[in-house]
Amino acid sequence: MNSPGISVIIVSYNAFDYLDKCIATLLLQKNIDLEIIVVDNNSPDGTVDLLVKKYPSVKVIASKKNLGFSGGNNVGIKQATKDAVLLLNPDTELIENDSLAKMSEHLLSDTNIGILAPMLLNTDGTFQASFWDFPSVADIVSELFYLHRIQKKDAPLLPNPVPAASGAALCLTKTLADELGGLDENMFWMEDTDLCFRATEAKKQVIYYPDIRIIHHGGKSSANNYSISIPNQVMSKIKYFKKNASWLKFISSDILTFFFILSRLLVFAILSLSVNTMYKLKTKAYFTALVYYFRYNFGGNKEIIR
Repeated sequence: MNSPGISVIIVSYNAFDYLDKCIATLLLQKNIDLEIIVVDNNSPDGTVDLLVKKYPSVKVIASKKNLGFSGGNNVGIKQATKDAVLLLNPDTELIENDSLAKMSEHLLSDTNIGILAPMLLNTDGTFQASFWDFPSVADIVSELFYLHRIQKKDAPLLPNPVPAASGAALCLTKTLADELGGLDENMFWMEDTDLCFRATEAKKQVIYYPDIRIIHHGGKSSANNYSISIPNQVMSKIKYFKKNASWLKFISSDILTFFFILSRLLVFAILSLSVNTMYKLKTKAYFTALVYYFRYNFGGNKEIIR
């Protein structure tokens, strides 16, 4: 029988320094029945041993292989025993010591709410856009021509329903998490949007809750690992459209994504003639994306790139 409270699930890979700070802020939380579950994706930096020694109250699940973000969270969700589940990135820090109590109380007080998303802040304390509309074909066109960079979001002052929110900090009821079957393990970088879409299909609201603020340093587990992050970002959009959109939108997104990959491959190939190593890495990453694009469309390979 679940007891009232919250299970915080953190999936970590080679990010102990950030994870250490994150857990320290969790342990300062008041007025909450707290369960912390860390799923380590076979980190070679000694994360598991360090956690066991420093935080004996934390439940550590040491995977013998890298399960990815979705797979790791799904393992944690199965082990969670509280009524609310918070999926939390290791590179986050809670600011107020009543954040989890407010989060759990607001989520569980209204049966119409399925997912609660706190306000995310950058390292310097500025607003971080962490909610968005569901993807559209027009979005791919916009990104193709770099028009997405001019789109800005303002921070809402009051709780507000949103279509989708960032998986860096998503709180949902354990009941809904089990009902939806957790995150889609064939997606990487769109799994949070897909989860929110399925929640709305189940007639549950996704609420952006600015009264709870969490610092999100951003992308530390995959920093500079473009060969994994970029191909997965690109391919997950196609997978999302195939799973959740009409056949026409899927075909349109698939074709546009092909031209998107080619355009970025050309741009970064030219830029890589400079001394900046990042451009060379991104050129290689978009070439990898092109390879997986053909494997996905003509070879039936649906897995994430690891």
